[in-house]
Amino acid sequence: MPITLQGFHGTSYRNAKIIMHSSFNPSYGDEEWLGDGVYFFTKGLSNKPHKQAIEWAKAQSWCKKAKTYLYKRIGVIKCDINVEEKNLLDLTTSDGVDLLNYIIECHSKKIKETGKKLSYIDGFVINFARSENILPIEVVKGNVYIKFSTERINDIRRRTSNCTICAVNDPSKNITSKSIELTTTI
Repeated sequence: MPITLQGFHGTSYRNAKIIMHSSFNPSYGDEEWLGDGVYFFTKGLSNKPHKQAIEWAKAQSWCKKAKTYLYKRIGVIKCDINVEEKNLLDLTTSDGVDLLNYIIECHSKKIKETGKKLSYIDGFVINFARSENILPIEVVKGNVYIKFSTERINDIRRRTSNCTICAVNDPSKNITSKSIELTTTI
């Protein structure tokens, strides 16, 4: 059964215009929150993911050393993300967390054989499951804690999740529409 998520991606207005005319650049690496992919804020812990996308773009613009913003204009791209239910790993549910734990339990020997000195962080395990064809994970959804501008500027450190995000592994496959939802200045 297909599922449609609405996702919001915050970046500089310049980058938003480039993305609209080309495509997204996925983030890669085992230390990414939910593995490789393009990241979006989605409804979950917050009913205002578009505002979280703005806050993320502001946080990314902040230069701690210079104590100023690197860009002043923000663009938020709104996307429809379509995925078959069997290809969605939803870590906001107990079934999704159980599935991630099951991957770790069943494949811990092979995970150790990779030789990577990483703990069992989610991004690592998700990328491992993809690379070993354990699950056809196209989109991952999860609750995480993100340091937005206020938290970065004031060095606030929490452990409580404050947003719901999703990572789309192959945007050309799962993103069916995109538009610049709003722009704002810092």
